[in-house]
Amino acid sequence: MAGEGTPAAHPGPVEPPVLLEVSQVPELPVPDPGHEARMYAVVTVTVRRPAGPDTRRAPAPDQGPRHAVVFLIDHSSSMVNPPTRMATARNAAAAAVQAVPDGAYFAVVAGRDRPATVYPEQPPGGRTLALADDMTRRAAEDALRACHPGGGTAIGSWLGRARELFAGLPGGGADFVRHALLLTDGRNEPGYESREELTAAIADCAGQFTCDAVGIGDGWDTGELLLITTGLNGTAHAFEESDPTGPLPARLHDLTRQAAERDLTGLRLRLYRSDNAELRSFAQVHPTRRTLRPVEETEFLREFATEPWGDETRSYLLSLSARHTAGAGGAELMLTEVELVRDAAVRPTVELPPSRPVVVRWSGDHGLYSRVHPDVGHFLHQEDLVRYFEEGCAALRAQDDGTARRALGRAWQLAVEVGDDAMREHLEKLVEPRADGAVELHARIRRFDIETARIRTSYTKSHR
Repeated sequence: MAGEGTPAAHPGPVEPPVLLEVSQVPELPVPDPGHEARMYAVVTVTVRRPAGPDTRRAPAPDQGPRHAVVFLIDHSSSMVNPPTRMATARNAAAAAVQAVPDGAYFAVVAGRDRPATVYPEQPPGGRTLALADDMTRRAAEDALRACHPGGGTAIGSWLGRARELFAGLPGGGADFVRHALLLTDGRNEPGYESREELTAAIADCAGQFTCDAVGIGDGWDTGELLLITTGLNGTAHAFEESDPTGPLPARLHDLTRQAAERDLTGLRLRLYRSDNAELRSFAQVHPTRRTLRPVEETEFLREFATEPWGDETRSYLLSLSARHTAGAGGAELMLTEVELVRDAAVRPTVELPPSRPVVVRWSGDHGLYSRVHPDVGHFLHQEDLVRYFEEGCAALRAQDDGTARRALGRAWQLAVEVGDDAMREHLEKLVEPRADGAVELHARIRRFDIETARIRTSYTKSHR
């Protein structure tokens, strides 16, 4: 307690819990009659999660959404080759289970050609999840280690089982943040499930839960992992080794913990356009590249849902066509207004920032309109990086070394320019940079190194 005459300490300024920024250069050249100009802007949303109770405990119903997680662990026959793979998967799954907060709901599913709920034990078709505490987490680990692999791989059926389990939550799961964590060493097998059936299963699960997918070994399919994580708003990861003491258990633990900390739900990005603009594209570009689909759309409004938030920042690249009108030179005109909205009934309540405009100022000064905002330029460069990398991979598959060398060389240069050290590390497994800035292809390039680099392209590095 301060002594008499001692001034009371005042806390410093408190940062708002949700921030909204728009980065752009407003100047554009006046287009030729009948033509439009293209405006780019980066929309950045930051959520500052307040310090609160230990995340080992789930929140009370009036404090925010509860958490539920279903672990989908591959138990097909391929998991026994090499023998260490199953041990690695079990250790990783056990570490993930230990990260489930007290009071959250969870279940463990063994994935084969048909899914089986390993824990909690229940009759076929049952939809029971366990309430997490020390006893149930230990019981789940014991049940997982007692489960034996066998059969084939049908990942869509595993996702469908997760959807069924989430539907068995109190209230049908509407007040829960629902997360699935998938670990697999392989791909869907002919005779068990087709790509079309997997795609349909993902569509059925979209909006019901998010899903992170982890490939272990070298037999998984990059296209399938990215199809799942893109459709279910998750992240993809790959691990080559089958070392039970390697980094995989720590990664699955972290993914589970991070999902449990995303307790701010219901945020939506709303874009109002003026008569002078047309929305061309709007996509998440950080921390992962993700296509957004509007949940509401009218002539002048589009609204995009966002997944639950923890303490994090996400950026979105906005592209507009801007129309010039007579007499508009020099005046600042609004093209689009960006607003964060949320249902007032959703808990916990949070103060939202004011809307932000995206504007245009028509100019004949080339020095002004030739500028690009650093944030915009950074993410446009990353889009180019992905394009050149995919072109190089396609050329490698076609055994067109000349095209592969040129495309991967340009991808290398862009990775250096944007400071993406992780992508550079992946590219160094495919090419050898030369002093003149070009690259040479390695004599032997492993499929695993190409595919892990493809997964890396779904991530981006922030400019800030």
